[in-house]
Formats: sequence, structure tokens, C-alpha cells
Amino acid sequence: MSTLRKWIAHLSPVLHTLAEPLADAARFLYRRYRQFPVAYAALSYLFLTMAFSFYPVMDHWLTGFIMMSLPLAILCGLVASIYLLYKRQQMVATAGLIWVVFSFLVVKRMVGIRGGDLDISQAPTLSVLSFNSETFPTGAQGGFDAAKLTADIACFQEYSPNAHIERQYTATIQKLNCFDNDREVGLALFSKFPIVNEYGRIWSRQQGPDINGFLCADIAYGTDTIRVVNVHLWSMGVRTSQAVTALKAGQLGKFSFEVLDTFRRLKEGFENRNEQLKEVESYVAGSRYPVIICGDFNEIPIGYSYGKLSQNFRNAFEEAGQGLGFTLNRHPYFARIDQQFVSYDWHIKTCQTLSGVSFSDHFPVLAQYVLKKSATASTPVLAQNRPR
Repeated sequence: MSTLRKWIAHLSPVLHTLAEPLADAARFLYRRYRQFPVAYAALSYLFLTMAFSFYPVMDHWLTGFIMMSLPLAILCGLVASIYLLYKRQQMVATAGLIWVVFSFLVVKRMVGIRGGDLDISQAPTLSVLSFNSETFPTGAQGGFDAAKLTADIACFQEYSPNAHIERQYTATIQKLNCFDNDREVGLALFSKFPIVNEYGRIWSRQQGPDINGFLCADIAYGTDTIRVVNVHLWSMGVRTSQAVTALKAGQLGKFSFEVLDTFRRLKEGFENRNEQLKEVESYVAGSRYPVIICGDFNEIPIGYSYGKLSQNFRNAFEEAGQGLGFTLNRHPYFARIDQQFVSYDWHIKTCQTLSGVSFSDHFPVLAQYVLKKSATASTPVLAQNRPR
């Protein structure tokens, strides 16, 4: 207790010295806020949005809406900074412009602009495919070439059993539920390497269908074991095309209903994905094995799930993709909601969206990885099955 009193005694003069300047600064900012309330509110919202995007500390559903509004927050912050500069509020305007520039550290998640870590063309490469396949074409429909969906490891969401796919792999995990009277749909993970441990779960959903869940597999790869997670987070079922159609037809009542319904579905999605992601993270947090997490996240790169995983994992497309890489093959199209994340044990060689495979409402994502420890090692030998 005496030590605490000594510290307080030492700090008291410092706190007393700082108190007056801090109070003056607070009074100054309050006076300026009263002069320019809208501009200051816009900058404050930009600061808040950026803070959540860098570190989403709150898992409340409101966090998802705040993070999704980042592009609007950047635009408003830029306009506010220019306005304050015009009004000769140089200090706050400059701070706002600097923060707008920093925002592009988050916006870059939307675009793949690099070609991978380094030249590792001679190292053993692992290819990983992720695809929300919805329904495979049958008969004369065409458009389905199973060879295009071949990789060392393939993770499917909304998967229906398909012999053309399955015969290409030696190990498999499937968790399927009855979707309608004649079709099962769920999650599947295929591997050309032995699966030594596995766990999976389909989350229940009121009013169904129960198609969201995850599969976790420990796979013997070379002399190592790697952990691969195939995830399909809560599907929102948002169809913006219905709202657009109603607006074009002048049906304002239906348009309003669709907008409110979209908001409700987004809120429901944020709440459930936050809880689901916690469960997925429990299988990869502190893993002693190199980790790959891939699947349909049902959120864009400035969403909560992406931001949360980005704290401990790298996004393959962000670091080794090219362009925008949209993976949604339906309205509104301009969204990348299918992702692959990897731990820092991996080099990322390539990551691409296979837009030529267009029979589903999603496009597949194919990436190539090299274990850092094997980049200079000799050709590996398959590992023996290991316990978890």
C-alpha cells in the first residue's frame, strides 16, 4: 500500500501539470464542434469506423453495420476535411486528411494487387479450392467440367453428392442434411492426402435450411500435419434485386418492405456469424499445425468476420490476387464473400477467382501455398497419422 501511495505522490504533479492543457484542448475542440457540428461528426464517425475495421473489439451486430459503412465514412470524412480546410481549420482538417489516407490500409482488402510472397517456384506447392457449388449441372445442361474443380484439397459449401468430383480424391469428409425431397446439401472436404483427424458441425437454423456449418480436418501433408477448416457462415438470404425491381416499378410500399427486410436479415446475419466465428476460432487459435481457413463467409472484406480473422491470419487474395476478384455470381455481383485465410506458416503463391466456372451463384476460389519450412527442404514423405 505504501508503494502505491509513493507512486500516486510521484504522479500527482505530472497529472496536475497535464490536467490544464488537456482541459484547454477539450474546450477548444468543443467550441469548434459547436461551430462545425456536421463536419466534426463526420470525422468522428470515420475515426470510429476505422478503429473497428482495424480492431473489431465489439462483437455486437452494430459493429458489422459500422464496418460495412466504411466507404461512406471515408467519403464524408474527405468532404468534411476539405470543408474545414476551406474554413481555415487547418489542424483538424489536416488530421482528417491524414486519417482518410490511413483508411486505404483497410480499403486495400478489397483489391488484390500483389503476386505472392516471393519466388518459390521450386518448392512443393499445395493447391486449395473453395467453392459454394449450389447445384451441379446434370444431363445436357453443360457448363460443368469436374477437372476445373481439382486441387490437392477441395472445400465445398452447399455441396450435393457428385461422383465426378469424389472420384478425384482419396479422403473425404461430408456433413449433409436433407434440403428437399430428393436432394441432400451440406459441407464437404476432399483431400488427396490422408485425413488423420476430423470434426464437423452443421448449425441449426429456425425455418431452415440447415446448411451452414464447418468442417475441421487435420491432414498429413509431407512430413507435417496441417489443419484445414471449411466454413459456411450464416447465409443472409438478402436479395437486393427484389428491392430494385420494386423501385423501378414504382411500388414504394414493396420497396420499403424489401429495404426493411434487408436490414433485418443483415442484423440477423451479423449476430449469428459473430457467434459462429467464435466457435471456428476455437479450433484454430493457437494451433500447433499450419492453418488454412476457407469457405463462404457471407461478408465482404470490410466486414466483422474478415476483420477479426485478419488479426491472426493472412488473406490469400488480398496478398496474392489480382483485381477485385468478385465471387458472387448474382445480384449485386460486386462482392467478394468467399475467402481463404492462412496462418503465417505459409507462403502464398497465387490466389484467383475462377470466373469461368459459372453454373453456381458463386465463383470458386483457387489458391496455391508453400509451407515456409519446406521452401528449402527436400521432397517430403507422407507423414504418419498423428493424434490431435
